[in-house]
Amino acid sequence: MRLASALLAACGLLASAAAPAQQPGRAVYESVCIACHAVENVMVSAPKLGARKDWQQRQQRAGGLDGLVRNAANGVGAMPARGGRDELDEAQLKAAIRYMMQAD
Repeated sequence: MRLASALLAACGLLASAAAPAQQPGRAVYESVCIACHAVENVMVSAPKLGARKDWQQRQQRAGGLDGLVRNAANGVGAMPARGGRDELDEAQLKAAIRYMMQAD
């Protein structure tokens, strides 16, 4: 019985170690930001996932990454504040923006 328990515990540790680490910001992107920032969404002028040039231009206009986070927190253009999710904090917004800027 102890052996079976030890084996099950070891399998659980191996499974969790083998799971790929979630990229910071990806969960927020996939649950909120994807609606407008997905590459497939051509109806919205929001910079798309992985469009580094577009993101760099937005970042320059906003005055840096902190400016992008402020815009996301307060809303800008057609984008509602916090993507319409009031519970998102600035750290989550920043992680999502970084994810969208870096993703390929």
